[in-house]
Amino acid sequence: MKKTLIQGAIVVLTVFSTACNNSSNQTTKSESKMDNKTITDILASQYRASLGMLRQALEKVPEEQWNSEEYNNPNWQIAYHILWSAKLYLGANPESYVPFDNAIEGAESLRGSQDWENPDENVTVEGFQTKDELLSFIDEIERNLKQNIEALPLDRDSGFEWYPYSRLELHLNNIRHIQHHTAQIIERLKAKEITGFSWWADQNPPQEW
Repeated sequence: MKKTLIQGAIVVLTVFSTACNNSSNQTTKSESKMDNKTITDILASQYRASLGMLRQALEKVPEEQWNSEEYNNPNWQIAYHILWSAKLYLGANPESYVPFDNAIEGAESLRGSQDWENPDENVTVEGFQTKDELLSFIDEIERNLKQNIEALPLDRDSGFEWYPYSRLELHLNNIRHIQHHTAQIIERLKAKEITGFSWWADQNPPQEW
């Protein structure tokens, strides 16, 4: 009788332990699933971090370096290229793109060996965007950022035939592009002994370095 009771207790404990483990595993699996809102918040934070570093860099560009002929593409034009592209790829497709107010047509093209790197033949880039204009373009992108990310499902096609992947990967590519050219501007400024460029880990401005 005693032996039977012990065996029964063991069975009950085994069943209870298995049930607890299964429940724990289900909870862990459920908790490990990242929902779209969380992913959207992360994307928005990283966009803001990249744009924050760009803003910081532009604010440090001296007047004489803004439209300098020292480079094939002056600092203002690289910055405009960044913001034009960021706005384009936050949209649904090429047809949905609406230019910034007072934007210079064709200035987004940085001139290169490929046709798509150059303005259309009938377009001549004249003048330059001011620092205040470009900073206002950053403001516009940030103001509409969350809405634009949420507008289309992250698992949907990018909307751009030359990027044959999902909206999620398009956002990652877009952020990388912002950071790529921002680093280009920063390196130019560092070569002029201009320093103080802190790293933004997320959307929260970092402490001074």
